[in-house]
Amino acid sequence: MKIGVFGGTFDPIHIGHIISVLEVKIAFGLDRVIFIPARQSPHKETKPTGNKKRTAMIQKAIAGYEGFIMDTFELDRAGKSFTYDTAKYLKDEYPDDELYFLMGTDQYESFDKWHKHEELIEMMNFIVMMRHSDDMEISAPFIRADQLVVEVSSTLVRRRAKEGLPYKHFLNEAVYEYIKENALYEA
Repeated sequence: MKIGVFGGTFDPIHIGHIISVLEVKIAFGLDRVIFIPARQSPHKETKPTGNKKRTAMIQKAIAGYEGFIMDTFELDRAGKSFTYDTAKYLKDEYPDDELYFLMGTDQYESFDKWHKHEELIEMMNFIVMMRHSDDMEISAPFIRADQLVVEVSSTLVRRRAKEGLPYKHFLNEAVYEYIKENALYEA
């Protein structure tokens, strides 16, 4: 089986995440994509929204998409989330499957700063998802994906919510309703 791995803080998960990942799943013939929310990104200082709320939003966003699942491995551990630890866990969970880590160009550009990045390349494949604004070469062993992109970010969604500006169109309807019901990201 070919399994995609897509990690992030997902604070909140938005349509840009879903569309990009679905397009990569189709283009690369992935059988499954595992969404792995991070407890705390090693590259970010701000604390994300609580784990239960982020996992609820992820479940709502991926519901109905064949082969989309969530794994809370990183949330269930203490401390910062390192991809190396997650890769070791996934290799144990799926020993006979091919793993493909889905990443953005920002992650690709900083990959040499990742914890045990050289070992990671031996453990899984890496697909770099390009944005429309990206104009860069992707070097082997990384694989370039020119998938459909919706230019939106979680930061934009949080800012719009805080400022009282429209943001519903960036989210799955159930995620939007969850945010409103729980008064997330408001000033």
